[in-house]
Amino acid sequence: MYGLPSTVTVNQPLPKNAFYQRLSLCAAVKDEFVCGIEELRVVGAIKEASCGIPAAAGVDEISVLRIALKTDEAPCRALEAIASAVPRKLLMVCCHDGSAQLAAVRHGVRVGARRIAEDQLHIELKGVSLAEVWDSLCAQVLFDDADVEDVDARMAQEKRIAELEKEAVKLERKYAKEVQPAKRNAAFKAYKQALAELRALKGE
Repeated sequence: MYGLPSTVTVNQPLPKNAFYQRLSLCAAVKDEFVCGIEELRVVGAIKEASCGIPAAAGVDEISVLRIALKTDEAPCRALEAIASAVPRKLLMVCCHDGSAQLAAVRHGVRVGARRIAEDQLHIELKGVSLAEVWDSLCAQVLFDDADVEDVDARMAQEKRIAELEKEAVKLERKYAKEVQPAKRNAAFKAYKQALAELRALKGE
C-alpha cells in the first residue's frame, strides 16, 4: 500500500470512539473527532524487524496511519491528539473522496500542501536508520521531496520566508501611505531590506 514494502504493511483498525474516549480532550477537539474523522486504520509498521533499517536516535518504529476524513479539511487538533497518544513516530495519510494528503507532527501538526489521488500516493523509505527515514518522511510531508538533510533548518527557512513575505507587504503599504519624508524613507529602506533577505533565502 502507498508503495511501501509488503513486509511493513499491516491492516489494523483503531475503533475511533474507543480511541478518543480514552483521551482527555476539550469539547472542540472531540467535535473534530466526531465531525471530521470517519475511520482510523494503521496500514504500516516501519521497524527494523519489518524493513531491515536499524533504529537510531530514539526512533525504533514509525506507524503509518490512514485517516478517512468526512471533509476536505484536515482536523489538525484531532491529529495532534492522535499523535500525542501514540508512543512512536506517526505518519498520517489523510484521505477524502479519493484524494490524500500527508501529515506529521514536527514542531506541531504539519499537513502537506500537496493533494494526490490516493491510489497514486507513493511513500518513500529513505535513510540508513529509522531516524533518517523519519526525517525523510517529514520532508515528504513538508517539502514534497525525500531529502533527509537539515529538515529542521529547512522548516526554519520556510517559516522565515513566510514571515518576510507578510512583512514586505505591510512595509510596502506603509511606504505608500507615509507622507513624512523621514518616515517614508525609513519604511522604504526596511522594505528593501526585507526584499533582499527574502530573495537571498529563496536563492533568487
